Amino acid sequence: MARTRVPSEQLNFRSANTGTHLLDTYLEDTEKGGLTLPVLLSKLFDDATGNIDAFTFTYDNTAGAEKMFLKIGTDGAVNEIASFTQLFADLNSFKATALSDMEVKRADAEQSAAEALTSENEAETAQAASEAARDASIAARDLSQTYANQAFQTTPTVIQQGIIIAQLHGELFNGSSL
Repeated sequence: MARTRVPSEQLNFRSANTGTHLLDTYLEDTEKGGLTLPVLLSKLFDDATGNIDAFTFTYDNTAGAEKMFLKIGTDGAVNEIASFTQLFADLNSFKATALSDMEVKRADAEQSAAEALTSENEAETAQAASEAARDASIAARDLSQTYANQAFQTTPTVIQQGIIIAQLHGELFNGSSL
């Protein structure tokens, strides 16, 4: 029985994204590096899960060798993409400096607190002395007022007595008969 075949140059592939292509040319263009399309796709996707499996990152945190590696595909070479050795050394140095600075600041704060307490105690002592001086001043004022009042009240009597004494004294020397 005879068959009719369509030549491959007449088979077109229409893509909603990229337009119309000859199917034969389109499939040949997908083959890269001598690998078929299924082999290329298995390099990008996990055959069991279908998840993208194109990149694998690994990290080596051996002391002094903190590095990150990248492997592309399942059979690609492992390449170092970053070294964190200097970064971690710098971070440890910064941490030590920061802790040292914090200790200095803590000691300064502690000293300031002690000095503030001393100042507060001295201020309380000065306030107590000031209040005692004020009370003594008030007592002295009250006492002087009392003495002034007594002097004022007794002044006429004292003057009168002085006059009498002066008269008596004057009479005694004037040959009086007293």
